[in-house]
Amino acid sequence: MALTKRKVMVALVTGLALALVALPGCTTTKVVTAPAGVAADTVTASGTGAAQAAPDTAEVSLGVTTTSSDAKAALDDASRAAERIAAAVKKLGVAGKDIQTRDLSVYPQTTERDGTQVITGYQASLSVQVKARDMAKLGKVISAANAAGANTIDGPWFTVDDPAPFRAEAMEAAVKDARSSAEAMAKAAGRSIGAVLSMSSSDVGVSPRPLARMDMAEAAQGVPIEPGELDITASVVVVFELE
Repeated sequence: MALTKRKVMVALVTGLALALVALPGCTTTKVVTAPAGVAADTVTASGTGAAQAAPDTAEVSLGVTTTSSDAKAALDDASRAAERIAAAVKKLGVAGKDIQTRDLSVYPQTTERDGTQVITGYQASLSVQVKARDMAKLGKVISAANAAGANTIDGPWFTVDDPAPFRAEAMEAAVKDARSSAEAMAKAAGRSIGAVLSMSSSDVGVSPRPLARMDMAEAAQGVPIEPGELDITASVVVVFELE
């Protein structure tokens, strides 16, 4: 009798479980795991790739520093110089959207007198960021800015206006590199690789190449500027099925 009741109870619990699975809105999740101590039947490989691109855009920061006994006068002098620089590079075809004023600052200049710091004047500085899209005119842009009042320069930094095609090329090379590594590992284990199960990428981008810092005297003499080529890199991690 006790055994019969136990069978009935097991049957009821089993039926209830099946009914719950069948109810609308209820879902089940199938989880498949490898036996303990058995590695998944895949191989994971990383790869890197690069593409070379000739720069077609350069950015340069043209600085202005002025001094005066009055803070407002120092700032006004710097602002007028910035306006002259902008006007000069616009004459060479640089669009207004590619000219930006940055890093405006005014600092007091001091000296020590009888143990006390005394303000002797003010120094104002700012930079005019210029993006040159005509590489042939870059040297002329720098020279014109110098003539207009720029007394420091940072850059140029070379880049590519549309890096998408080169990124795709670098990504393709990275995937091929990962496949080559996976094939070598699989061969060493007496296997071969099959379908791609997953892929992820990182570190895809252009590394702007800066020219060494030059002073404005060199710029005024028309220093030749050679942009060279840019390296556009990509890194990927690919999981392959083992066969």
